[in-house]
Amino acid sequence: MNAQSSDTTGALSPYKILDLTDHRGWLAGKMLGDLGATIIKLEPVDGDPGRHRGPFFKDKVDSDNSLKWWFFNQGKKGISLDLESEQGKALFKQLVADADAVIESFEPGWLDSIGLGYKALEAVNSKIVMTSITAFGQGGPHAGFKGPDLILSALCGTMYLCGDPERPPVRISIPQGYMHGAAEGAVSTTMGLYHARSTGIGQHADISSQLACSRALMNATPFPKLENRSLQRTGIWTESVGSFRRVIYPAKDGFITMMINGGMLGGKSIEAIFEWAGETVEIPEKLLNTDWQGLDAAAIIQDPAKGLLFTELSEWLMDFYPNFDKETIYAEALKRRILLAPVSTIADICEDEQLIAREYFVDVEHEGNDAVTYPGVWAKMSETEIRVGARAPHVGEHNRAIFVDEMGVSEVEFERLVETRII
Repeated sequence: MNAQSSDTTGALSPYKILDLTDHRGWLAGKMLGDLGATIIKLEPVDGDPGRHRGPFFKDKVDSDNSLKWWFFNQGKKGISLDLESEQGKALFKQLVADADAVIESFEPGWLDSIGLGYKALEAVNSKIVMTSITAFGQGGPHAGFKGPDLILSALCGTMYLCGDPERPPVRISIPQGYMHGAAEGAVSTTMGLYHARSTGIGQHADISSQLACSRALMNATPFPKLENRSLQRTGIWTESVGSFRRVIYPAKDGFITMMINGGMLGGKSIEAIFEWAGETVEIPEKLLNTDWQGLDAAAIIQDPAKGLLFTELSEWLMDFYPNFDKETIYAEALKRRILLAPVSTIADICEDEQLIAREYFVDVEHEGNDAVTYPGVWAKMSETEIRVGARAPHVGEHNRAIFVDEMGVSEVEFERLVETRII
């Protein structure tokens, strides 16, 4: 599918948002831009340092070739500005006067130190919404601490739950901590814009990425209160009512995942596997004669030894699934209503029939290159569209359009600002 026009009307199309974030907050502006807001990405005159983050398109290391920069800043307009200079501050305040929101990810207090904190911007535009995305928030004993993804993963609890029980905790392989913080930032900005439209009053949203990550732990957080214990790392196994069941199984060409349960939740699924397996292999009598639909949590609590049946079933499945490739297993699962799914590789995702049917992947034009395939819209809405933006901007690409055409800076002054490296 070809990318839609960047002018597509979206739910946030009336709004203009100034994006001061580095890699920690890029996703916030990306999401708000996808929803139709005009996102103006401000960079230092020499460019955002994140432009040098790999991987790079076709392994060509270049500040305009970072795939991370391309995706997370897609659809944004790009300007460069020296925020520490007096003229830069004045120009930024002019931008704020005509904007609806500012999102930033500087260290807590830095914008205040240069006279561009929330109070200073509120004096320029009483409706302005500022969203600050940091590791631990603007206040508290950790506010001034450095917080890379590894630290966030450790302190929010995610790392404690990841890995094998007999080995130390591990971080999820792809950095995700600030993704959660940035996504929360996008939501908070949207809420702030709604409030400002309703009341005429702006506000400062203080986002803690640590807190955002902890909220993503789902059912792990209530365990200390409800059961006076914490969930433990179980690797490829999961614990349920005191028994362990394998979650990941090898197939002929990869892996599949299956959550084994008895009772109404999973008993029929297990029986369906036996119906399928019985066509080709021998099934142990002990497993075949078990009433899996009757083997629910209550039955295991009354007789804990019955929980060992799930471990035995897991071991048998370890020998059964490698006879088939993932596609065959998944086809049988769909036909027989078995609760499992293939573990997709990146190549599998690119060929996924459901994503293709939803036209999830789109082609975005890049000068000097053929069209590049991107992930596209992440939701389909009936009244407004999610936009697929144009390629990410070069450093200062829209300086003239913003400063001269929109703000009225004269050509002479514009050239002087360029020469003095204010823009």
